[in-house]
Amino acid sequence: MESEAHKEYVLNAIEYIKRTFHVDENLIASDLGVAQNLPPKDIDGFRADVYVNTPDLIIIAEAKTDNDIVNKHTNEQLISYIKEVLTFNKERHIILSSSMAGYSSIRNVIRRMRNKIDVTGITFHTVDPFKKGEILL
Repeated sequence: MESEAHKEYVLNAIEYIKRTFHVDENLIASDLGVAQNLPPKDIDGFRADVYVNTPDLIIIAEAKTDNDIVNKHTNEQLISYIKEVLTFNKERHIILSSSMAGYSSIRNVIRRMRNKIDVTGITFHTVDPFKKGEILL
């Protein structure tokens, strides 16, 4: 059972995706505890919180509560999601949504990941509780 904070971060990511990429809500698969329109079940054993796959772009978004950012599970998820989006020859995005308190940790996790593996061609975004997003360059 996901926390209310986690659900809020998923919804924030969805709002950011709709606003930023102009993606129709029907094309956004999300794991909000409802069995309809779930993301693909298995990306190396993980289910993304939000998954969008259109002819032009692939987006995987993950919501992270403060105590679930800096750990082995999150690193393994990100590696799997990076590998997944790299299999597509189109615009590729990975979005992490969290609290304001978790924001700096999210940025650090992404920076460390970029130093570990090749993420060429992937745009990383963060989303805060105010639904403001930042592209991490």
